[in-house]
Amino acid sequence: MAARRRKSSVYRRLSIKSISSLHSHTLELVIPSDFGREDLEEEAAYKEPNNRVLKDFIPIKVLGQGAYGKVYLVQDKYTGKLFAQKQLQKPTIEIHQKDENHTKYVKRTILERQILTNITHHPNIVKIFYALQDDDKFYLILEYIPGGELFHHLTAASNTLGNVFKEDDVAFYSAQMAMGLRHLHKLGIVYRDLKPENCLLNSAGHLVLTDFGLSKSIGNSHDDSCTSIIGTPEYMAPEILKGEEYDYLVDWWSLGCVIFDMMSGKPPFTGNSHKAIQDKIIKNKINFPFYFSLDAKDLLNKLLNKNINKRFQVDSNWERFKTHRFFRKVNWNALESQNYSLLTPPIVPVITDPILAENFSEEFTSLPIDGGVSINSNQNTSPDPFKGFSYTASNSYIEKFC
Repeated sequence: MAARRRKSSVYRRLSIKSISSLHSHTLELVIPSDFGREDLEEEAAYKEPNNRVLKDFIPIKVLGQGAYGKVYLVQDKYTGKLFAQKQLQKPTIEIHQKDENHTKYVKRTILERQILTNITHHPNIVKIFYALQDDDKFYLILEYIPGGELFHHLTAASNTLGNVFKEDDVAFYSAQMAMGLRHLHKLGIVYRDLKPENCLLNSAGHLVLTDFGLSKSIGNSHDDSCTSIIGTPEYMAPEILKGEEYDYLVDWWSLGCVIFDMMSGKPPFTGNSHKAIQDKIIKNKINFPFYFSLDAKDLLNKLLNKNINKRFQVDSNWERFKTHRFFRKVNWNALESQNYSLLTPPIVPVITDPILAENFSEEFTSLPIDGGVSINSNQNTSPDPFKGFSYTASNSYIEKFC
């Protein structure tokens, strides 16, 4: 029997959990008969998407919580549309102080916004519409994906082996993860935090990658690389843990870990401490459960090869990856052309009403809407100490995807 799944890993790394999403939920606007001309002019101005400010987004529920802040389900008070608002607490250190951790935090926060705005319209990657700030926080106004975390559905999955997915279902989801990763790599971005908690399902059941707080842009040259020891321990490649230089191959290792996780109920290497997990990743061989097929074992041995020179070079061997027998039932043509009428996702989330956030953990949705959220925040009008953070997508982009 598969082991009981661990609790969600939202606190397992020092970065806010980004459950990023959108759904068009319409709210009827009632304008009183004595609404003044001045107010009508203001209302008309605010209806333009590029005029949004923090107070225009009303907090509804908490969707997630991490080290630096929370993620809220918010509603545009003029259109009724729903968004996910990721809040990040600004550093309390004065901006002129040369503190290494402060500098890294600022760079990472701005980089997440920049990465999201560069990705634009890929179906398997969350979209950003606004980046705002006030004196205390950064705010990313993101697509609200009402189907919730893959982790949520994985913990609820049930078959004869326990809390795991069937192999064909795993192939479907991992194919969509791979498409998202490949798109990121083509843009020169290393994701660095693939795990079930960062994979969401949209209303139709298709997978969307979220949370780019640990991502890094290294360009399209393979001469560039990363060196930071960063990520969620169970899904980190051995070269990261050893402090070696690394690039896109770490994401394919993580994909192998997530495939193993979906099929068994836990990642391939686990332990009671980060040190124990690290030692196993670097030294131990993979122990496959007896029910893994030969095709699954073959693919995982290729993705989870500790030798980077022998690991599956998916980016440069994409066609070979797609034709691996593990994916034999996946309709890649329909996935890549977004012809979803030919696809039936393993899970189509039950969504009674998107505003209820019923596919997100009650651990978060039951939390109170505390002080300091956007409705009570004063937007920063002083000279921007975090130059380059604020952002508004084009009207056409907002209207197309909202």
